[in-house]
Amino acid sequence: MTEHEPHNAPVAEPLGPAAAHRDRSEHAAAQQDYSAAVQERFRAVIRGLEQGGVLETRRSRTADETAAAASDQLPADADGFTSSAVVYDEVVYGGRVATPDDYALLAHVDRFSPTAPPPAPDEQTGPDETARTARRRRRRRQRRSLRTPGFLASSKLWIVVAVTAILLVLLLFAPRSCSVPDASPPPQSQSDDGYDGGSGNDDAEEPDTLFDRLPPEVVFGGVQLFVAAVLLALWRARRRGALVPAERPVEVSANELTEAHARLYRRSGDSEHVAGVLRGSMLRRVLPRLGLAPNSPHDRIVRTLAEHTGAPPDRIGAMLYGPVEDDETLTIIAAELDAIEGEIRAR
Repeated sequence: MTEHEPHNAPVAEPLGPAAAHRDRSEHAAAQQDYSAAVQERFRAVIRGLEQGGVLETRRSRTADETAAAASDQLPADADGFTSSAVVYDEVVYGGRVATPDDYALLAHVDRFSPTAPPPAPDEQTGPDETARTARRRRRRRQRRSLRTPGFLASSKLWIVVAVTAILLVLLLFAPRSCSVPDASPPPQSQSDDGYDGGSGNDDAEEPDTLFDRLPPEVVFGGVQLFVAAVLLALWRARRRGALVPAERPVEVSANELTEAHARLYRRSGDSEHVAGVLRGSMLRRVLPRLGLAPNSPHDRIVRTLAEHTGAPPDRIGAMLYGPVEDDETLTIIAAELDAIEGEIRAR
């Protein structure tokens, strides 16, 4: 291993087949661990759609993105995809304990993993792919090593250089411009025949220019500085063309990212923030069905939801805008929000 090679090159985990996720979900359901069963069943749905060619194989895709992409391809199953994504987000992000009904919903939607063909070989990450990834990273590091040093890209440095150059020019020209002008030569006498006694050169003497007053070494140094400035501008000027995306150190699958977010939410203990996420996502999905805008007054939203669900307005208001004191209250709010959304969708 050389000093330019990574010490620990991350290797992408192979994508599991849909059948494996389905088997794990059924095993978890048999153990009455419905939260794990819901997560694995949703992954089985994703892999079934990818292996069947309905969706493009991607490691980083959220549940909402999966539901939207699958709904575009299969409009008849759009409601099932959306409901499954809602259940998955609430179980993973909100920390809600999944129920047998949640698992039954995903099992009903999952008609793709049982008939999915085997995954394509290029979906697996083997030694060849790992070696190619390492070579690409080495080339990127080599290109980064050829970039301009950071201090040369600082605008303050070039401002100081410009001010210094101006001061040097002023110091060179100020003494010359303030010096006493040379006395004019005495008039030449003319001869008796009307011709002057000069050298016979009728051309007027050409006035000296700014460069004639400069010493040769100053002119030469100025030309060098000008050429260097032009070359530096060509080197550091903005290039026209397509933007290059920033390099990502690793590719994280959507499932792992979702679980990581859920662990962070649970570890933080910020029930109020998690409840705000659940409430906001539910309102974004439900308000368009009720003909309301996201910025509608709270009392109007509560009154409309109470009319459509038959629940007391005080209860609706507490679920949407009430305080969240602990995790138990958060669990109740998540279940109530799910029930409200399910009732609105059923209409």
